[in-house]
Formats: sequence, structure tokens, C-alpha cells
Amino acid sequence: MGTFLSKAILGLVLLQSPQNPSPDSVRAELWARVTADSTNGPVWLELGRAYLQRGTDYHSHRRPMTVDTVWAHATLDTAQLAFERAARFSPGTRTADSARLYRVYTYGELAYVDWETGGTAAATLTWHTLPEGLRIPPVLEELGENLLRACPHQGMLFTAGETDTQTAWYLRFSRGLRPDLTIVPFERWRGDSVLRNRVLRELRTRDPSLRALGQSRAVCASMGFERPPEERTVKWSKRPLVWVTGKETKADRVPAQDFVFAALRLAIDEHETWTAPAVALYRRAVSNVGALCKAFDTFRLGSEVGCH
Repeated sequence: MGTFLSKAILGLVLLQSPQNPSPDSVRAELWARVTADSTNGPVWLELGRAYLQRGTDYHSHRRPMTVDTVWAHATLDTAQLAFERAARFSPGTRTADSARLYRVYTYGELAYVDWETGGTAAATLTWHTLPEGLRIPPVLEELGENLLRACPHQGMLFTAGETDTQTAWYLRFSRGLRPDLTIVPFERWRGDSVLRNRVLRELRTRDPSLRALGQSRAVCASMGFERPPEERTVKWSKRPLVWVTGKETKADRVPAQDFVFAALRLAIDEHETWTAPAVALYRRAVSNVGALCKAFDTFRLGSEVGCH
């Protein structure tokens, strides 16, 4: 209880005071702007993004874990409150759309902190605190579902960036889809030893190399990557939406024509805010696996994703 109160108080102090403890000039400028106009939704959005990014500093683990965790939660709570204000003061705009999505992403980052300290069960509990009405846009939900479907049973999915990471986490932890998969951003796998050691314990293995991981499971890489990780030393096979190495069976493979892109069709028709990241990943997937074009053509999307 004391820890929770400390986190809450620290988060409020960070949010309310333009004299925040960070020397970063960008955040200082944003605080000055919302102090001058507390109803400026776009600036609240920028401020939330700045604190969401700052929350990732936790994973450098430069301070004792307990202090570090409290600070990480407080920082991400500040991001959450800034996004709430961005949505409140910009109703019916792209700013509000973005703020709602980044609120979900903030839960993902909070769950990431708890995953490191308490394991997958702790991450799942954090995701389950997501408010019932707070969801990612259908086009990104569809993207996340497609990525999870593409990875073989009991596999490990490495993601490339914010969009594929957070959408896959959301589907896996909040919606309960594909609980057999382990989903890790590859840059964090390489750079965050605490996360890596936690995942290795859960996988009951010690060797973090991709070659070693692939001896007992399929390892997938999202086509959010321009090229698969460590491709000079690891042999990857192209599959719809992912590259795969390691232990894979033919029964695990989903035919390219079985993927669905109905939400993408609707998002393009309605010029939705978060269409571009999905299209970018799908275009790379099509360039690697041409058989996907049949599925995209079913939804009249061939030209949008680069099919000919």
C-alpha cells in the first residue's frame, strides 16, 4: 500500500509541476506550454509521448530495482494522465485518436516493467487493469492478430518497433490470444539483460542466441523488420507476415490466403489515423511473400500494399 501511494504521489507531482525533475529541454518547453494553456490537447499529447519515452529509461537499470520500478511507474502514470487530458481537450480529432492509442501503449510499458519483476503472470495482471472501453483501433487489432496467427505454436516472436510490439502484446495479454507465444521486442532482448534473463528462465533455457532458441521452438521475426535479425548467422524462412527459424512443422503454417484484412479496407476507406503503420508492414510482407496478394485482392487492397 505504501509503495502504491508513493507512486501515485510522485506521478501527481510530476504531472502538476512545470518544474519537473528532468533537465530535458523538450519536456521543460512542453510543461511551459501546457502551463500557459492547460486545454491544449496536441501539446498534452506531445508531453505524454515524452514521458512514455522517458519511461523506457527504466530499462537501463542504473538504479536499485525497487527505486527504479517506483520511478518507472510514476513516469508512466504521468504519461497516462497527459494522454487522458489530450483526448479530453481534443474530442473528435486525430489528436484524441492518438492519445487513446498511446494510453493503451502505456499499459503495455507498465506491464513490461512488471514482467521483469514478477514474470508473465504479473504482466497479464497489469494488462487486465486496462479500462474496458479502451481498445486499439480495429486496423491495428487486425494487424496484431495476423502477426500472432503467423507464428508457429509455442513459438517466440521478436518484434521490430512500437506498432508491432504493442499490438501483439495487446492481443496476447489483454485479449488472451495465443498465450503459447513469447513476444519480445528484439532491441530490448539485446539491450535489457533483466528482461532477457527473465524470459530465459520462463523458457527454461540459458543460451540467448537465436540459433540455440531455435533448437527447441520456432523463432519468428515480424516483417516490421526491414531484414530478419542476424540473417548472416541464422537461416530464416519466409512466411506470411513473419520470418521463421528453428523448430517448425508444416502443420503450424497458415496459408497466405487465410489472412484477413477487412479492418484495413475500412481504415483506408475512412482515412483512419493509424492506417499507415499497418500498410508499411503489409507492403514489406507482400514484397517477401507474393502469395499474400490473393488475400489482399479479396479485399480490393492489392494496389495499396504493392501487389501487381
